[in-house]
Order: sequence, then C-alpha cells, then structure tokens
Amino acid sequence: MLREGRGCGFCPCMIIMRWSGDRKTPLLFRGSEKMKKVFYFGCVFYFFIGTIHVFFGSLTPYLLAVYDKGPGELSSLIFFQFIGFLSGVLLSPILVRKKGYGAVLTMGLLLMIVSLLLALLVPGWTTLVLAGFFLGSGAGSLETTAGAYVISMENSAKRISIMEVFFGLGALLFPLVILLTVTEQTWHYVFFIQVAALTIFLLLWVVFMRKLPSGQMKGPSHEVKKTSLLLDRNNRMIVVLMICFAFFYAGIETNFANFLPSIMLEKGGDDWSLFAVSIFWTAIVIGRTIIARKADQLHPLRFLKISAALMILLLVAFALTTQTTVQLLLIFFIGLCAAGMFPIALTASALMIENAIDEATSYFIAAASLGGACLSFLIGFSLEWAGAASAVLVFAFIAVLLFAAAIQMNRSRKKEEILTQHATLKADR
Repeated sequence: MLREGRGCGFCPCMIIMRWSGDRKTPLLFRGSEKMKKVFYFGCVFYFFIGTIHVFFGSLTPYLLAVYDKGPGELSSLIFFQFIGFLSGVLLSPILVRKKGYGAVLTMGLLLMIVSLLLALLVPGWTTLVLAGFFLGSGAGSLETTAGAYVISMENSAKRISIMEVFFGLGALLFPLVILLTVTEQTWHYVFFIQVAALTIFLLLWVVFMRKLPSGQMKGPSHEVKKTSLLLDRNNRMIVVLMICFAFFYAGIETNFANFLPSIMLEKGGDDWSLFAVSIFWTAIVIGRTIIARKADQLHPLRFLKISAALMILLLVAFALTTQTTVQLLLIFFIGLCAAGMFPIALTASALMIENAIDEATSYFIAAASLGGACLSFLIGFSLEWAGAASAVLVFAFIAVLLFAAAIQMNRSRKKEEILTQHATLKADR
C-alpha cells in the first residue's frame, strides 16, 4: 500500500489518506470525531513535555545554591534525566503493543507526577537525580506515544507541527515564568504547581478515556510477528539515515539553545545572552506555526535539504559576525530554519517505513535525545578551548552532516521508487 503512493513523489499526507481505509490502520484513527479531542490532548501533552525539557535547567541557580553543588553535579542530574528520557522512548512501543496507547500515556503522566513529588517530599541530591531519571522516562514515553498517535492520523505533517508548536511554547514560557516570578524563597513552589497542573490534566485525560468506546485505546494488533526495523534489509538504510538525521538535528537545536548564553557572553553580548535564547525559541514557535499551516503543500525531503543548507550559511555568518544586532537577527533566522525540520523529518521518516510507525517514531526520538546529549561534549569542549566562534563553526559542521543525511534520504527514496517500478513491470509481464 505504501509503495503505491511513491510513484508521484513522497507525500506523507497522501499516504496517510490512502491508509485511512486500510485494515492496518489502528481503530483509534478511523474517522472518529473524538480523535480530534485526542489531538487536542496531544498538544497539551507536548506542552508539558516542553516544560519538562527545561525544568531543571530553569531552576539551576536555586538547585545549586540549596544543595551546595557545582556544574559537575548539575551535569549528572541532566545526564540521568536524559537516560530516563531515552529509556522511556525505547520502552514505549513495547508497552503500547502490550497495554495500549491510553495506558502508556496515563502511566507516563503518573510517572512524572510521582517523580516530582519524590523530589519535593524527600530532600537530597541523590533523590533529586533519581527523580530526574523517572521524570525523563515519563516525558520520553509521552512524546513517543503521542507522536505515534498523530503520525497515524490524516494530515499528520500539519498536526505534528502544531504539537511541536506547543512543545516550543512550553520550553519558551516556562523559563520566562521562572525568571519573572520565582525567588530563592519560593523556587520549591514550582514543583507544587507542576504537580497540580499534571494531576488536573491526568484527571481530565482519564475522564475522557472512559467516554471512548471500548477498544479504541488499544495498541495496533500484530497478527504476524514483525522483524525489527534494524534487521529488515528493505528498511535498514532508511532507518540508519533517519537515525543520523535525528541525531544531528537534536545536536544543533538542543545544544544551540543551551550554549547560546555562553556564546553570546564570549562574543560580547553580555546584556543580551538570556534574551538571545528567548529570540531563538520565539523563532521556533513562529516557524512551527507557519509550517503547521503549510505542511500539506511541502515536499518533505526537499524542505529538509533547503532548511539544512540555509542553516549552514546562517551559522557560518553568525560565527563571523561581531555586531550584537546582527547576531540577534541571525539567531532568529537560525531558529526559523530549525523550526520545521523535526516535525517534517519525523513524519516523513515514519511513513517511509511500511507498517512500523510506532517503532520508527521511537527510533527517531531516541536518536534525537542521544544526539542532544552526546554532541554537547564536543560543543562544550570547543567552546572552552577554542572560543565562541569555533563552537558555532562546530554547529555549522553538524549542519553539513544534517544536509548530507537529507540528500542521502532523498536518494534512497528515489532508488526504492525505481526498484518498485521495475518489480511492477516484471509482474505485469
């Protein structure tokens, strides 16, 4: 079914529309009006995931002061949160097949609530690190499962872009609220408020699920046991390229935001370091909002190539520029270029692999989280030993690898089209 849709160029939305009447489509996505509400819940899921991604980073000054720790201990907290996120991403497809989509989303919310309560009620740095692991695990399971939901729906490119807008809003607004309202005496109230918000949302989600017809929250059925994508010869190349693309992209997006204050300080923009981060995330939100409106009209792989090429040029210009105003303008356009790449690449990669959306989504998000963590060491080392300009050039080099991965994905898709056409001609004879 998938291969028939590739003859006139790859378009995720066209493929999904072809799938919508197929028996392989999960019952969850077969035209029910309630699935629109599932999508709305998905947007809120992604908003909370965005806040969790920056949760400990936003509270860094208060956590280090209260627990009398330094940057080394902070890195261990962030690292264990990343390991937890990765475990949640990798385990969620297995849990979805056994327990169903609704159960995994519910468990993810519960895990986040319990981990925040653990950090709040049992003081201690070790407890905080342990809570970070479970918090990341809950967020990882939510992101993968909700993403797999939406990719299996019609107009998935547009929907996943809208959800990524909410992710960006969470990551943008949470630090701003902390900056404007929290003090050394009130920082712990952030845990209470986050727990309360997650608990209220969990109750709304449980009430909504109870109103759904029986069976609609079950995972996809697999009558025949499938080979893992990494062992499937037909899909192995596209899976490797998909993993590489996600790895390099997250290495840019995650670390550019994290290292931007330090980069601006070294480049002389002392008063604009925090504002630069807000500019970057504002551009991400604006870009993803535009992509959400135009996603159906885009050629996914062509869009990825153009975005990566523009990002290379903008990063090189940013590395060489010394004027603060120009730097802030370039940061904005870098954010615009990065904005649509993740949702479009996620949708395209998952749907280029036949009947394996859950597993493909899991690999993509896992590779992204791994890239964000691993490449931070390279960028941090270059910033410390060679300065801000060299660190930005490292970002530009990663963007070159991103561009190469996008080109190779396009070539792989065209090669598969040719092989499919030859197979069809032979069958006709």
